[in-house]
Amino acid sequence: MALKGINKVLEESYLHGQINAKGNNFDIIRLLLAMTVAIVHLSYLSNISFLSGIDLFLNSEVAVDSFFVISGFLIFRSFESSKSIGNYTRKRLRRIFPGYITVILLCSIFLYFASSRTDFFDYFNLEFLKYIFFNILTLNFFAPTLPGVFENNQIQAVNGALWTIKIEVMFYMVVPFISYMFLKSNRLYVIIAIYVIAIMYSYGMIYLNVKTGSGLFLTLERQLPGQLAFFISGAATYYYYSYFYENKTVLIILAVTVLVINSYIADIYLFYPFALAIIVIFFATIFRCLGNFGKYGDLSFGVYIWHFPILQFLLSNDLFTNQVVGLGLFLVCTFIASYLSWHLVEKRYLYVSSHYLVSEKK
Repeated sequence: MALKGINKVLEESYLHGQINAKGNNFDIIRLLLAMTVAIVHLSYLSNISFLSGIDLFLNSEVAVDSFFVISGFLIFRSFESSKSIGNYTRKRLRRIFPGYITVILLCSIFLYFASSRTDFFDYFNLEFLKYIFFNILTLNFFAPTLPGVFENNQIQAVNGALWTIKIEVMFYMVVPFISYMFLKSNRLYVIIAIYVIAIMYSYGMIYLNVKTGSGLFLTLERQLPGQLAFFISGAATYYYYSYFYENKTVLIILAVTVLVINSYIADIYLFYPFALAIIVIFFATIFRCLGNFGKYGDLSFGVYIWHFPILQFLLSNDLFTNQVVGLGLFLVCTFIASYLSWHLVEKRYLYVSSHYLVSEKK
């Protein structure tokens, strides 16, 4: 009975609540999260001395988790505003795949000049085609490398950041099914059930990792359904936004407490995804607007998909001998690539009503 009472309050909150689509910080937060992932990868792979200890301030795993929270909030909102499942699917495909396919194709072709296999047919072979095929399908783990490319680097993967794309695509696919369950059952019960199942899966994989010593289970923990805990937490803040807004102070205090305890005192991962969602959505939608960063385009996706091959290329050519020069080249090349990716590829496939195109005109 208590849960039904809470559900009634939340449902009424959602029905009468309105989410302000203007003046939010989603664009700048996503850019900061993408840069966090890029800087952490730079620190880990380049061993730049003045970046040592950066992991005390920046955490790429938290950044990726936060991306999934934002996806839960925005993708369910996109689905709710779509005219049909077909319209929703086209919007999602147009947003992610043009830039994603471009980075795969351009890297696979032009990294021929960085390969140790100088013979044309020794590079453009079955292994080359396998890379393109599996990466376009977002199954990057089947073919992470290209022939003779980055052989002497710490890791040989061309683009180690792309593993999250398949999860994002699977999020797109499950949203219509989850929304259907919302219609057929109590929304709050469905959200809680998905959250609990995802948490149980994560705990199960972590237990198997400890029991067997196999890192495979930690890799599996980072996949679905484990990541659904963050995604569905973002969805919960969307559907019950007014309740979230009206009780923001209490929820923020609880969320910060959970994050501190989970990080420094005891493992309470059970509450971590939802606590993170409260923090992220608070800064995205309630905290003072930091400006219309959308007017510059959405560079966050470009930063995310381009930084890793750029870093690998610079490392393979020993361009971090001078660490300051290497850092400068990395940042400049990453932002140029993301800028070109947005203006030459990504935005050309979006509908004119897209938030990003509307923001650029403001």
